[in-house]
Amino acid sequence: MFPVTARFLLVCSLLSAFTLAQAQQRCALNTHASPVRNTEPAVPIREPMVIPVVVHVVWHTDEENISDEQIESQIEVLNQDFRSLNAEIPLVHPLFDGLISDLELEFCLVAITRTPTPVAGITNTFSSGKRRLCYTDLGGRDGFDPGHYLNIWVAGRNDGALGSATFPEEGQERPAEDGLYIRPDAFGTAGSVAPPFHLGRTCTHELGHYFNLQHLWGPNADNFNCDQDDGIADTPLQADTYQGTCPTLPPFSCGSPDMFMNFMNFTQDACMALFTPGQKARVLNTLQSYRPGLLQGSCAPVSAKATAPPAPAISIIENPASDYLRVRLPGNEPAQLAIFDLAGRLVQQVEAVGPEAELSVAGFHAGNYYIKIRHGNKMHVKKLIIAR
Repeated sequence: MFPVTARFLLVCSLLSAFTLAQAQQRCALNTHASPVRNTEPAVPIREPMVIPVVVHVVWHTDEENISDEQIESQIEVLNQDFRSLNAEIPLVHPLFDGLISDLELEFCLVAITRTPTPVAGITNTFSSGKRRLCYTDLGGRDGFDPGHYLNIWVAGRNDGALGSATFPEEGQERPAEDGLYIRPDAFGTAGSVAPPFHLGRTCTHELGHYFNLQHLWGPNADNFNCDQDDGIADTPLQADTYQGTCPTLPPFSCGSPDMFMNFMNFTQDACMALFTPGQKARVLNTLQSYRPGLLQGSCAPVSAKATAPPAPAISIIENPASDYLRVRLPGNEPAQLAIFDLAGRLVQQVEAVGPEAELSVAGFHAGNYYIKIRHGNKMHVKKLIIAR
């Protein structure tokens, strides 16, 4: 119904939270494009997947050095928004309440780094094409293993935007810059935030881009001709961004009511409420196709001084497997192992004790599965192949 359009790399940005009267740009776009895979929608895994997060506070002024409490409040918002547990859900108009979708993603904070910088507005400051924010030797802070951890940089910027993010891309030119960039006064719900962008929705919106979601009106700042779209079938075509507004009833454009309360719009934080099933399918498809390493990251705390993650203590010894599957586990504490098929159905669940567990998969059909391994406070999700 809605055509898939070309994707751009670095997107998004919301208004300044300090004053609605001040004219500011909503979205900082560039001309780089990233193609989007238009494969069949991924069927969601029924048990929540947990993604580890590292937050880098890069501060130029004391006000930018936000508190741990403010950071933790943002992680709480993400866990509510991506599970449809946010307080705004009951306020969704009846036209759209049947499209509220639990994305079944959760987030755990594993490290906070703090780095003073002499560079004001470092987020949108570049050196030889590199974003200085993402490199310690350029006045910012190196990211932490972006293949397995979601990196969020919280730092000042001087382009009038509240946030931006990287779209997933095969053969990404600068993987060290992969992640989210959020301004300190729009991060979380405590500390320096101020209405109307004070409920942590800048980060929710940018995380949508990180998982390959477009704005509902498509790739450009306006869609007055109703000839562009976000490539998602259950988000109605719309012409307006609803920048900084908070409608009470769904306004109409492009011949249908607009889903202004969707997280991928530009409304005020208090008016954002939902993702749709189509957006969920895109996010999970992107996670499995472009960012599978995030499912292998651990929720165990990591050292803020570390430059690389420790080698995983949990691993699958034989993959592909045929009749038996062996899993290496640390220590001798019990671990829970669960195998899901691609339709999200639980096909086997056992408890095991390390250092090595053996599971029979002789009755499984050949194909791809996922195995979820919990051990203490560690959680791993890995792709499993059964070969015959």
